[in-house]
Amino acid sequence: MKPAKVYLVGAGPGHPELLTVKAVDLLSSGDVIVYDRLIQEEVLALAKPSAERIFMGKSVGRHDSRQDEIHELLARKAREGKTVVRLKGGDPFVFGRGGEEAEFLAAEGIPFEVIPGVSSALAAPLSAGIAVTHRDAASAVAIVTGHEARKDQNRLDWQALSRIDTLVFLMAVANVRRIAELLMAEGRSPETPAAIVQMAFWHDEHVVTATLGTIADEVERAGVKPPATLVVGEVVRLREKLKGSERDLRRRPDSRSRFEPSPGADQLLRLATGATGSQLLGFALDVALFDALEQACPLAALAPRVGLDAGALEEMLEALVALGLVESTPDGFRNLEIASRYLTSASEQSLKAALLEQVASSTSWQALADYGRRGPAGRVAGIPGGAPADGAGREALARFIAPAVVERLDLAARGPILHVGWGGGAYVDAIARRWPELAVTTCNPFHAPDPLAALQAHGRTGGFGCVVLSGLLASCARGEVDRLLAAAAAVSSDRGLLVLHDAFLPGSVLPPADLLLG
Repeated sequence: MKPAKVYLVGAGPGHPELLTVKAVDLLSSGDVIVYDRLIQEEVLALAKPSAERIFMGKSVGRHDSRQDEIHELLARKAREGKTVVRLKGGDPFVFGRGGEEAEFLAAEGIPFEVIPGVSSALAAPLSAGIAVTHRDAASAVAIVTGHEARKDQNRLDWQALSRIDTLVFLMAVANVRRIAELLMAEGRSPETPAAIVQMAFWHDEHVVTATLGTIADEVERAGVKPPATLVVGEVVRLREKLKGSERDLRRRPDSRSRFEPSPGADQLLRLATGATGSQLLGFALDVALFDALEQACPLAALAPRVGLDAGALEEMLEALVALGLVESTPDGFRNLEIASRYLTSASEQSLKAALLEQVASSTSWQALADYGRRGPAGRVAGIPGGAPADGAGREALARFIAPAVVERLDLAARGPILHVGWGGGAYVDAIARRWPELAVTTCNPFHAPDPLAALQAHGRTGGFGCVVLSGLLASCARGEVDRLLAAAAAVSSDRGLLVLHDAFLPGSVLPPADLLLG
């Protein structure tokens, strides 16, 4: 098949109205959306409902770990004949590794096109009321990565940078003190105005102004977190004149935190007919859980408020987090935008009654309700422990989900692989298609009288780079899950990866695992 095209698209500073017309057009027509950590939900909501959305964000300080995986994913999806939109915050070619991705695609013979976006190097100062160039204050501006400052040997000429009128440092929060010290050491005055702009054009934008000599202390005092942009130069003084600029970018009608447009209600309608997810949604609506989460609420206060056992409620909340309806914050759990808009009683756009009717017509959540009120000490009715008499259903589910699970993994340097549970043949085939050189061992301990002993026997073969556990919880007696996970960890290498494909994972399970929910 002739490869389809990959579009490297700049998403700009975040607000959907600041996208280019071309970017919006591609989002509405692309087959696959591959997006980064700083892409807002409202931008993703512009994608067509059938588009496959793949998150490939990189956590702070770990930017190298997934780049090869991203390259391989872009090429593979294009070779499947799908139009791929690689959505990147800001501009793809301004510290976004778009150049590396374009270089890889060119080498692989994959058609591609680059769509520019507004870089935060320009948008963040603008948002704060700072003009990076000005006839009276600055005739030159330099855009610099903040990461280089922490290296003993870096490629930056700090003496030359110290003489440029305006300096804009991206990704600079962790190194703001080092940056200031290097510039002052090369002669830049400590009294030079400086500012740091956090979350430019987002709902919780925050600007801190100081001098070059004091900016690091002010950043620490204000608790500034990434993403943030540092601006150094006389142009920062202009902020006092320009910061009163009034924006007319659309917000929600009630002026609350998130922007328009919101995620689509079709996600909830699909969820309302989706097995375990529909039972959880129905029960949460029935007990008015989303009404109680309009403000962040800690678990200890929430459990008595809704009349549920704290342990069971914590598991349910973690599942709702995984489903993208609720978020966990330092102050407790609270609704995401889609839940506030459609799942609360007071919202003018509430679908609560309609969804309850839809869910109730296709499923019952009585067993889940009993578990929620009784807590983890009891057994959920209808979910037996131990090896099932007939594993055909679990085998079929594992075969169905195996390609999607493997799609999300990077096992290139993880061999050998051990698969434990249902769907062994499907996992072997899916892994072999991507990494034919990897050795894969598979076992189903639930066919044995003692599942724990059956898994422990594999420890004699040495450390596995990855252990994939499939259908573990549905086949375990209560209390057996932790022991089986510990046995899986014991047969793994020191930095081995544990992957679980399952329907429901208790929050108390140890050791911690990378969890994939299909």
